[in-house]
Amino acid sequence: MLNQLLKFTLISSLLLWLKPRWRGLLALSVLVVAIHTFHSEYLDYSERSGDHSFLVWSYILKWAALAATVLLYMVYMIAGQNSRAQSVGKAHINKKGTVATSAVADDGFDFLREKKHLQSRADKIVASKKHDF
Repeated sequence: MLNQLLKFTLISSLLLWLKPRWRGLLALSVLVVAIHTFHSEYLDYSERSGDHSFLVWSYILKWAALAATVLLYMVYMIAGQNSRAQSVGKAHINKKGTVATSAVADDGFDFLREKKHLQSRADKIVASKKHDF
């Protein structure tokens, strides 16, 4: 029973981690496989033709392409995380003590953010009692 629960937990946490990243990881995997395939094809061609003059350059190009692919994926992921963090709209406190929010898509509560004072239920009851007299 505990073994099944552990497997379920591990698989579900892996799927939750993988869900926002699957497109980028798929593209990275396809590019890495393509680089390895092209290089192996070149090695096969070089062996059959007997021309070994560019083997060193082929390995340098292969590893440079792999490194560039991985670095581009990392930059893509970091940029994606930064854009998600900015879209959340975290509040920043100014030197004056006021709260400034970053501009995000309208979530329907802007009319409340612009008010200087919000009334509680007690304030509304007291205000209605004053109007009754």
